[in-house]
Amino acid sequence: MAVPSYLRVLQGAGFLAGAPVIKGIPIWQGPGIQAVRLILERYVDLVAARDEPTVVTHPFLSSATVNRSVFGAYDNVYEVLDAPGHPDAQFRSDNIATVVPRLLEERSSSPVVSVGEVIRDAPGKTPPMFRDRNVWPVVELNQLAGDTDGRELLDFYAQVVTELLRSMGIPCLTVETPAMAEYGKTSYVTVGVLPSRRPTVLATLYILNDRLRLALGADQDVIDIGFTGKMLAMTAMLHADSRGLVLPSAIAPVQVGVTVGPKAPPERYDRWLADLRRAGLRCATRVARTPGARTRAEHAWHRAGVPLVIGLDREPGSVVACTRLPLTREALPDLPGPARLRALLAAGDGRLAGRAQRVFDTGMARGEHLRSMCRPCADALGLAVFGTLAPQAAVPCERCGDPLGERLFISEEGRFY
Repeated sequence: MAVPSYLRVLQGAGFLAGAPVIKGIPIWQGPGIQAVRLILERYVDLVAARDEPTVVTHPFLSSATVNRSVFGAYDNVYEVLDAPGHPDAQFRSDNIATVVPRLLEERSSSPVVSVGEVIRDAPGKTPPMFRDRNVWPVVELNQLAGDTDGRELLDFYAQVVTELLRSMGIPCLTVETPAMAEYGKTSYVTVGVLPSRRPTVLATLYILNDRLRLALGADQDVIDIGFTGKMLAMTAMLHADSRGLVLPSAIAPVQVGVTVGPKAPPERYDRWLADLRRAGLRCATRVARTPGARTRAEHAWHRAGVPLVIGLDREPGSVVACTRLPLTREALPDLPGPARLRALLAAGDGRLAGRAQRVFDTGMARGEHLRSMCRPCADALGLAVFGTLAPQAAVPCERCGDPLGERLFISEEGRFY
């Protein structure tokens, strides 16, 4: 079976293990785990702008009885029949039935961010990080709205997810849709665009419907926000070149890779690297003793997704900065300080965002997904309205001029993933 290009990119970067591959169970490795941690740190910081979250990890097993009492029949879970001391167990497939009772018991209206894995049955095709059996990372935020309007909270978290994706160079929009009414009385999906120009869901945001809320024992709106490692799959799809992954600086485990020539005096670069690290830049070094070794070192940095490579002493005293997309080398007059390196990283991030934005805009235009129209005109044209853009805003109808038109998202395939 052909290996998808994004998977080859992630394997080449050391994010995921290569062959042999276990169907539906990607095996994560150190650099990928580090990138996930950086994504999580960024997400928690954005959430904390409103309310400091508690970050938790749950046990591998959960109560089958509790889950059935909330969700009813759940046909894609694995129940465990013979786990010692756990007569009522199933592999964890969700976190909300664990978190919300705890919030009610503690009478807390602060958010809880659950980070871990879920295991679900996934017959058929299992493209890694799109439809796995063992899904990791799963990041799920739950909160009781308390006295806050639930939609106001949902709009805040939609902006949080948008900002998180923006820091990863992934453009997106938020669509409110009735297609998930079985789960949310108000349902948002964060939509990006694949390189194939098809839309894809990158996060889900709900105010739980009343059936689930009551099953959980809550008398106030329950917020449920979730995303997975699919965000990193999108990063690999959108941000790569012939050398491999190109990571946005916000989630790059190594932001600056330094290739040191054999004659570079340690007293020159050791102090410089220490200054960079004190300034918060994530740096690493390789020593290359020959021209061929320097070339191999640069390729290795690039395969790992390092967005900026600095070569020292290709010639005595020389400093060369190598950036990506396009691959460019620039001679620098001296060792660059933190401000100069941050500027180079920011310029690289801007190039990634610009390339991804072109993919997004082309996909939206090619699929004619975005229309400004009133519902009577949309119905008259037979448009397949999937939902409206959030936050809601009145716009003139492009067909009849009604000032109370809506920003509609059209999906001829209906619900998509």
